[in-house]
Amino acid sequence: MDIPRHDAAVAAKLLALPDLASAVADALDELGVGAVLTTDALAPLAPDMRVCGPAVTLRYVRVNADPAVVRSAGTRLVVADRDLYGVACPGDVAVFDCGGNRDWAVAGGLSAEWARKAGVAGCVVDGAVRDTATIVGSGLPVWSANRSPRAARYRVDAVAINDVVTIARTAVRPGDYIVADADGICVVPFEHLPAVADACVAAQAAEDALLGTIRTSADLTELVLRTSGRPAPE
Repeated sequence: MDIPRHDAAVAAKLLALPDLASAVADALDELGVGAVLTTDALAPLAPDMRVCGPAVTLRYVRVNADPAVVRSAGTRLVVADRDLYGVACPGDVAVFDCGGNRDWAVAGGLSAEWARKAGVAGCVVDGAVRDTATIVGSGLPVWSANRSPRAARYRVDAVAINDVVTIARTAVRPGDYIVADADGICVVPFEHLPAVADACVAAQAAEDALLGTIRTSADLTELVLRTSGRPAPE
């Protein structure tokens, strides 16, 4: 399917925000749309990771068989991260629905390098990853539900690329925007991204003004007066 994408300038507005996910979460609350996932569900591999881009999606299912039996039988199972990167455009965010599997890693160091080569902006994995040090060193932002040294090869099978997927019980459509940083992940419906970006920019301007008032007030008494709308005493 064709993935809808907004002009990159819209995402750039959001990426310029200092507290990216928090600002977007507030906008989603104001507009009554989207979803927010905490780091209890999916956490970044490093605290400085941040991303904003349209989702390209991959869904796996677990294979309920012994990996040795699957391997010896020559059964063809597909680990399709490279296929997903192949259909992604630069700036997209790869979203992995692992079918409830959190024990076996569906992406590692080589996958991260492949994603970087494709221009993928980041990965969100509702499952496990491995080679954490290599992924972090690659510069690819990655959020995951777990980490495991055991590979998912012979244990999962890819069943869909760029279909609706579920991460942490939240539906993600191809083209929905993934906005994430150290505080969590926001899923922004494609059609609402411009309104979310505008709301965030306006809120940031108001916050910057308030921050200036806080920093330039001599003490708490002056700060309360300046923000209450009451005139200062003579």
